[in-house]
Amino acid sequence: MVVRVRLLGHLREAVGRDFVEVDSEDWVEALIKVRSLHGRLSEAIDERGEPRPGYLAFVDGVDYRIAGRGKAVEVAILPVSHGGLREKFLSWDDIVKTSFEVSRRVKESGFKVEAIIGVLRGGIIPATLIADALGVADLGVVDIKFYQAPGVRRDKPFLRQPLTLPIYDRNVLVVDDVSDTGLTLQLALSVVKHYAPKEARSATLYVKPWTKLIPDYYAEITEEWLVFPWGLWEHKRFKGETRD
Repeated sequence: MVVRVRLLGHLREAVGRDFVEVDSEDWVEALIKVRSLHGRLSEAIDERGEPRPGYLAFVDGVDYRIAGRGKAVEVAILPVSHGGLREKFLSWDDIVKTSFEVSRRVKESGFKVEAIIGVLRGGIIPATLIADALGVADLGVVDIKFYQAPGVRRDKPFLRQPLTLPIYDRNVLVVDDVSDTGLTLQLALSVVKHYAPKEARSATLYVKPWTKLIPDYYAEITEEWLVFPWGLWEHKRFKGETRD
């Protein structure tokens, strides 16, 4: 079986290519083989085929810590923020610009949005801006948690607050700030569909190339570690730059 190993961040420059394909029985064996073929990857992959501290692997779009060992089509390996992945500090102007770009794409698609659901907490501001741009009055939220801190994930996302907005037989747009693993957005859509909307579509401002779920609408694809305006102080605490 051929497994494609995608190299992101500075690993791509270190090897001089975007991906390497190898024959292997599973993704762990694939990483071991890639490491042996390209010695510079030993900084990111240990001898057991696991990412070293400061690096992550996504197996067919799923965090390797969740995916478990087994067959895979593609494995992406990348540095996390404290291991070399370039950070991008987003401004409020960036948020307005990308929110309006998403709104434009929704309008052009012909999808008539009747209610918008923001995923707390990162999705509520984009959801508000998009609702304003589309002229949608009904705005609700669901609260789903995945990250404990920047770069530190739980095993899986969980629902903290159910939807209270009535959406039965209505066209609904679920909005979040970014589709990273895609698992948060997947859960949000699953929750919303329990309320029997006519149709539910998804939108995010940004998409990571390794995500498991590409939303119906988005503004940009990026590999960078995004620091949103509403996550600035959390990011500073994670970096040890401030005290609570």
